[in-house]
Parts: sequence; C-alpha cells; structure tokens
Amino acid sequence: MSQPAPSTSPGGTPAYRELLTTSVLMGLGGWALIAVLVFLAPPTLGPRWTFFFALFIALVGTSIPLLWYLNRRFSPDPFPSPGVLWREAVEVGVWGLFLVWLRVGRLLTPFAAWTLTGAFFAVELLLRLYERSRWAPSTSMRSPLAPTDAPPMAEAAAPPIVSPVTPPFIDDELDSDDSHA
Repeated sequence: MSQPAPSTSPGGTPAYRELLTTSVLMGLGGWALIAVLVFLAPPTLGPRWTFFFALFIALVGTSIPLLWYLNRRFSPDPFPSPGVLWREAVEVGVWGLFLVWLRVGRLLTPFAAWTLTGAFFAVELLLRLYERSRWAPSTSMRSPLAPTDAPPMAEAAAPPIVSPVTPPFIDDELDSDDSHA
C-alpha cells in the first residue's frame, strides 16, 4: 500500500488541523452551555455572566472555520498564521458580546451596530497593513538569484559612464548671451 502524499496546502499542516479541531470543540461546548443556561438556569447574575462567557467561547469556536475558509479563499500570499486566525476569531467574539450586551441594555440601534462593525473592520484592516509592512520572506525559500548562481564580481559589468549633459534651457540662455555680445 502506498502512503498518501502529504498536503502542501496551509490547511493541511498540523497547526491548522489542531486549530480547526479545537475550534469545533469550543463551538460545540459553548453552544451546549448556552442551551443549558437558557433552558435550565434562572436569569440571575451568575448565569447571566456565564451566558456571556459561553457566548464568547461559542462565537470564537464557530468563527474560526469560517475565517479559515475566508482567509484561504481571499487572502493573498502568505497565508495567515494560526495566531492571526485566533486574533480574528477573538475580534468576532468581542464584537458579538458588544452587540448582545448593548441589546440587553436596550441600547442597540442599527447605527450603533454598523458603527461597531465598521470599527472592528478598521482595526483588523490596520493590523493587516501593519503585518504586511513587517513581513519578510522565509530564509528557507531560495531567491531567483541564489549566491551560487550570481555572476562573480569581477565578471559583473561596470556601470556605464554618463557624460554630463547641460539642460536645454541653460544652453538657450548661453546662446542668447553670446548673440548680444
């Protein structure tokens, strides 16, 4: 029997498989705890805070597979690290908690929801731009001109010698001065 070829895609690496497995367990556990709280617990202070905690865990766990797919589909190279996916999932969880918290206080309006959504998108965009500006290619990748393929320094062509050129407007001034003399 032949062994299957190892996956070279970002989703096939062990780090991403562990991430997706953990997120599925978090999502299932969070939603199960929410169901228990809604159906079996009285709406007192302790269960209410537990509800917010379980909602955060459920939103983070549920959003990681979706974020993984969206990043895989729409992100340019390099594919984001698992840490970036965790950060984005935590942002989704905090965003969801803010919306529910505002709704419980009867303060949630469409304007507030869209403003909060825009703020989270802006923060993520700025973080992505910062990461992209600090990105450096891995040293394990070979450059197109590896040191062994580069021409020796002695054989490299010397830069061309450029003679100084006088701009045309200066030549005109000099010509006009000569004609008046």
